[in-house]
Formats: sequence, C-alpha cells, structure tokens
Amino acid sequence: MNSISHLDEWPLPAFKLNNKLAIVESSEEAEKLVGSCSDFLDFVDEGSRQKALSFLLSSESARPLELNFISKTGELFLGDVYSKWISDFSLNIVLVPKDNRLMEITNQLLSLRRRLQETDYDLLLEKERTEELLQQVRELSAPCIDLGKKHVLIPLFGDLDPHKIEVIRFHILNQVYENGAETVIMDLTAMEKLEQDGADYLKSLMQTFKVMGIEGIITGINPQHAQQLHHLQTGLDLHFVSSLQMVLASRNLLI
Repeated sequence: MNSISHLDEWPLPAFKLNNKLAIVESSEEAEKLVGSCSDFLDFVDEGSRQKALSFLLSSESARPLELNFISKTGELFLGDVYSKWISDFSLNIVLVPKDNRLMEITNQLLSLRRRLQETDYDLLLEKERTEELLQQVRELSAPCIDLGKKHVLIPLFGDLDPHKIEVIRFHILNQVYENGAETVIMDLTAMEKLEQDGADYLKSLMQTFKVMGIEGIITGINPQHAQQLHHLQTGLDLHFVSSLQMVLASRNLLI
C-alpha cells in the first residue's frame, strides 16, 4: 500500500479491489481517511458489512450505496459508495463521504423547530437562528467537488425549490468559476423533490454555464424528475446520463 498508486490523482477516496474484496490499490485520500487496510470490509461499520458484501459482489452499479464507515481515528461517518466491475477479478470503488456538518446543522434545526412549537419565549431570536441554519443547510446541500481534469461535481441533496435556489445559485457559480471548470456534472441521485420552479432554475443555471463556455451534464434522474426536466434539452447543448458512475468511467475519472 505504500507504493505510489495511479489512483492518487483521484480527489476522493478510491480503491481497486479483487473479487474477494481485498484491497489491491488505494489512493492517498483513501489512506488519509481510513488508513492502510488489506480488506475493504475492514473499515466498514459492523452493521453495514452484510449490506456492503451483498451489493459489491452483485452486478449493481447504477446507484450509489450508502454505508457507515469507521475512519482511521475511530470516528463513525456516513458515505456513498460508487462501484464498477472492470473485469471478473477487478472492482473499482469511489467513496464519497457525506458532510457531517450538514447532519449536525439539520439536527440543530429540528431541535429549534421543536422548541418553537413548545414555547414562544424569545421567539424572534429563535426565528433568526432558524433562518441562519436553513441557509447553511441549503448551501451545504449543493457542494462543489473538484474531480480534476477541469471537471466539477455538484451533487444536489433534498428538495430543489425556490427558497433553496436563492441561496445556492451564487454559491454554485462562484465555486465553478474558482475551480476553473470546463465541465460541470449535476448529480440528482440524492435529490428527493423537484418543483417546477426548481426545474426552470436548473435550465437557467445550465444556460449560464453555456454562456461561460462550460459543458453541462445532468445525471441520476429518476422518473419523477424526468417529468419536470423533459423540456431542458431545448436550445441547450446539454447531456443527460443515467448515472454518475457512467460519466466518471467515460471521462477516465475513476482511475
């Protein structure tokens, strides 16, 4: 594991496994997160191991798998696993840790809402704090991940509605510009509800990317999203791909 791996250019924790899920190669980011392990299941939380084993040894790869992991410092964290069998004996894995800060803020928000229902004590102060937390949640629900090779990934979480749009539009455009991106991948896999205003916003954002000379790709669309997004292709040089995994593989971003 100490030798230089060609996975090191991947900006997220990445692994190459054999057909017994033993780790053949791991990226520098992977070893920073979970340490040097001989088997992928070594750092999967005990409650998630059977789920991981069943998924990884199957041919499923269209959607990510959510698992609990243990970091090299012993902390529990949640992450999405993207996998692809390259051959009968070789499996590529990319681990996308979920932002613990988002979970912390969401829990604080829920706690504040319960308190507001029980008492009107200092209501104005609590309302301002709630709005502040809501804004942070919306910003964190559209992170920009630099994939290298001038590709940026923006996974959207939760619902895409006008309130969230107001917060994340500037955040996204600013991050894309700072990363010098030439291709932006919008992944809707974890997005639950897409309102019509949200679909119109997505079209407007993609038009803005086009003006900036940036290629736009949308992945992870489910049937409900498709009903709202069917008109987006009109007048746009836009690509729809069924899964993020396919985009990463086709652009040689997995290895």
